[in-house]
Order: sequence, then C-alpha cells, then structure tokens
Amino acid sequence: MAELDRAITTLAQQAVIRKKENERTQRQRRNQVVDTYGMEHTSQGDETSPATFFVSISPDLIYYERFEFKLVIEAFRIPLKTGTSGSVPQTEPVTLEIVNGKITPNPHTHEITAGITLDGNVGQTFELFIDGINLTEAFKQQYNGHWVTGTGIFPETSNGLGNYDVLKAIEYLPEWQRGVVLKPGFKKIEVRGKGVFHATLINYLKYSHVNR
Repeated sequence: MAELDRAITTLAQQAVIRKKENERTQRQRRNQVVDTYGMEHTSQGDETSPATFFVSISPDLIYYERFEFKLVIEAFRIPLKTGTSGSVPQTEPVTLEIVNGKITPNPHTHEITAGITLDGNVGQTFELFIDGINLTEAFKQQYNGHWVTGTGIFPETSNGLGNYDVLKAIEYLPEWQRGVVLKPGFKKIEVRGKGVFHATLINYLKYSHVNR
C-alpha cells in the first residue's frame, strides 16, 4: 500500500512540474525570421499614376537584416484591340477594285492582327519613394550617381548581382525620414517617371520579429 501511495505522489508531482513547464512555454514569445529572396512585384505607371508596390513588414519587427531590391523597367504592353492614347492597332490591307460599276470584293473586312504591341514612349526621369520619402538621390550615391535611365535591369552591374540597399540609403536621410522608411506595416513603394512604363520590383527582405 505504501508503494502505491508513493507512486501516486510521484505522478502528482510530475503532473505539477509539466503544468508549470507548459505555462512557461505558452508565455514565452520566441523570435522568428522572415526571409524572402527575389520576390517579384509588378505594376505599370506613367507621369500621373506611379507604378505602386506594397511590401508587408510585421508590426512585431525587432530589427532588419536585409532590405534590398532590383528594378526592371520595360516598355508598356498594349493589347491591340484596346490600345492607349496615341497607339493605333494595325490592320491587314484589303485591295478594292471597281468592276462593271461594282466594288469587289464585296463584302470585305479589315482584320486586326492578334498579338501585343509595345508603346514606344518609354518612361524616363525616374524617382523612387517609400511611404512618401524620396530615396532617389540616396540610391544614386550607392552607384556613383548612376540611376534608372530607361528600359533595363537596375542597378546596372557587370555581374548582375547589385541591388539598391534601403538600409544603406537611409544613412543619407534625416532622422525623421529614417523612421518613416523603417517603420513596420504595409509599406508603399512608388516608382514615378515620365512616359508610360511597366515596372517589376524584385525584393530581397529579411527581418527578425516576435512570433505571436
């Protein structure tokens, strides 16, 4: 009987210990890392409507480890049946003749060639904003003044591995602007440029945050 009492007491003690361990585990908030490599966001823009991207940063942000991106600028793609201002769909020619006072062929049609055309008015004079803060000059400083000049992949580097580094760019900003750029939340990135253009932002983001 004594052995049974000791066994029950031991089980009860172990249950109390496990309960306390579970409570501590539930209260403990562990850190977690978000690491997105080469995430692509696409948008289109012109002089009045910037290409706009949104990047989500956890409100439980502890610190950034990486916040970089590339920009790919391409000509604006236009479906032939809609077009844009100044763009005219091309039709297949039909030769008409008058024979014995009648037009031949009759009836006749003009067919639009299916496909996509590219707007020749490629954007220029680009600027980049994060949550309303203009970082254009700060990014230029990273590549000796070189910046987005038209279509292509930017920054232009010999090995293609270069990125625009937000964490380095903020060194050139006043303290209040740094706070805006680094503030967590749903961040708005805008690429503004004259003309019509298609933009892809390739994002490299890594940060530590508290896991809820």
